[in-house]
Amino acid sequence: MSDCELCGSNQVSTYRTKASGAVIYACMRCIEKLGLDKPILTNNRPITPNHNRLKVTPRNDIMKKSEKELAHDFHIRIRKARESKGWEQREFARRMNERLNIVQRTENGNRPPDNLIKKIEKVLDIELMVDSEPSNTRQTSTGTSRNMTIGDAYDDLFSRRE
Repeated sequence: MSDCELCGSNQVSTYRTKASGAVIYACMRCIEKLGLDKPILTNNRPITPNHNRLKVTPRNDIMKKSEKELAHDFHIRIRKARESKGWEQREFARRMNERLNIVQRTENGNRPPDNLIKKIEKVLDIELMVDSEPSNTRQTSTGTSRNMTIGDAYDDLFSRRE
């Protein structure tokens, strides 16, 4: 028992077959409905994948780093902190022992090097590095609790052509 790669049915008998030249595992309902090749049998028994037996646990989830990253509004934080101290950009650059154009570029949104970030945090007594969070997430499901299947991709592709 495994999942049908076309319709996404869970824990059904699946059979190894070919669809558009690719070998897939599909339930008999999808095979008949789509007119796919007859299932590939061995000793008159269907070949079913054993990928459900394997329990793979990821070692590192890169989306859940506990590291810090530069705040997306770092340039606004810098400008506000500088202005709250009553410093012009030239005075701020002097106190950091940096050139004026470095301060100007940073306040315009150009990412400064890590050593300059630490220097700015120290001089202005602010925090520019924040906990990293995944900000770009997408949902690929069709609103149900099952995962997207090859059949869903086919439906999506053919609906775009019309």
